[in-house]
Amino acid sequence: MTKKLMKIFIVVAVIVLVSVSIMADRISSAVAATTDAFLEPVSYQLSWHAGDKDVNGKTMCGTELMCILPYKEKLYASTTLWTESDPSIPKACQLLVLDSPDVKWKLFHQFTTRNLRLTCLQTVTFTTDGAGNKINPVEMLLTAPDHLRAGSIEVFSLDDNSNALVAMTLGTTGDKYSDTRAIGLHHNSVTGIDYVFAGSTALGIYRGVYDAKATGRITWQASEFTVNAGAYSPGGERVMGFANCNSVFYAATSKRILKRTDGASPSWIPVKEYPNEINASCIRGLTAVPNPSGRGQVLLYNCRGSDKQTCVHRLAPSNDYAETVELNINADMGRRLAAKVPYVLSAYNDFLNYTLPGTGENVWMFGCEMTFTPTAVQQHPEWRVMKVEGKYRNDISSRDMYYAAEGRYYIRHVKAGVVTYELKEVTDPAMPTLVSVRTIAVSPFPADQGKALYFGGYDCNYQPSHNTAWIYRARLKSK
Repeated sequence: MTKKLMKIFIVVAVIVLVSVSIMADRISSAVAATTDAFLEPVSYQLSWHAGDKDVNGKTMCGTELMCILPYKEKLYASTTLWTESDPSIPKACQLLVLDSPDVKWKLFHQFTTRNLRLTCLQTVTFTTDGAGNKINPVEMLLTAPDHLRAGSIEVFSLDDNSNALVAMTLGTTGDKYSDTRAIGLHHNSVTGIDYVFAGSTALGIYRGVYDAKATGRITWQASEFTVNAGAYSPGGERVMGFANCNSVFYAATSKRILKRTDGASPSWIPVKEYPNEINASCIRGLTAVPNPSGRGQVLLYNCRGSDKQTCVHRLAPSNDYAETVELNINADMGRRLAAKVPYVLSAYNDFLNYTLPGTGENVWMFGCEMTFTPTAVQQHPEWRVMKVEGKYRNDISSRDMYYAAEGRYYIRHVKAGVVTYELKEVTDPAMPTLVSVRTIAVSPFPADQGKALYFGGYDCNYQPSHNTAWIYRARLKSK
């Protein structure tokens, strides 16, 4: 072999070794995600269960735990009484509060029987008033229930001085049912004004501004976009989420992702549509995250396609809204469990951004529920399931459905542009039927130093239920 050929051989060998090393790093990352070794809770401790009484002797009820949210070193949680089977319990949702990790949850606000589900819980921070004048940042807690009868549509804000909720009226409706599922804040890049938005099935995407003298400190101005009427009709829509991505404001409805064009006369246009999506599942979890393939941000969300597979989707605004499917959850669950998974509902509210203790890695978390086939349940009698009879499922299926009883959730990792997913599970032998992780929150309590998470959930899936809502606290190991 000549010296020239020897040099070429050495260069090629070095390139091969470097490539193998890089590939090994990527493979090891994928394997780490499969072995679920990133986040290790010390234990899951039951923090609250529906039916508990608080220190004042008031009963806290709920069939589902909808949202958990930190606000000013406290935790707030919203409930629903949907499908409650005990006629003695008023069908009226509640807002709960936790003052510290060492005390019990308390009933903070009792809604009326016009409000079955407390569907939205959100914080916003205003930096301008309605005229665009700069103000000292004002953080507010906002919440919105559904409405079982025609009349006024209300959103509530927390008055920090009186420690009570204040009702604000968006408008009125003749609809027998309406809900406000999402609230978001956007700084208009043209007018320089901070706007708050509430997504109402009856009134559409409704806009408001900060006003210190107004009831609830917000003046609600007008609807900017009307969604298709009839939230649960075949062509109806719900507004499921808002997100600021690269300073542009987006909304997710049941079937569409909408982009807002700022200005004195703003407009909304669809940039992505899923015409086969149904209102029971919807486009969920709309969240802006760093672009793993380059600069800026992309939109992350979950939805079902025409193949009825629930996937984590990534949409790149800077690349003409090119779509990437990051994870097929049905297929991933099926692979892990060696069984067909017909149905998945996931990312009920949004993706939670969390910094892992010890490593400093930023991850994104979301919960889910899933079903098994009758054949799989027969083959695995050891599996714990919640059977929902077909007569309760007339909106989706007339067949009996078997929901996995475990409370599962995913953790999204991004390293060197490679996206991997870790699967975890809230476990408690004393609570055999968790069904669904609907919401996850980072502990706001100083003593926890960000090393504790709160999980809440349950999904009735149209089945009569009683005191099935739950909250768990997980203390995490430091890496």
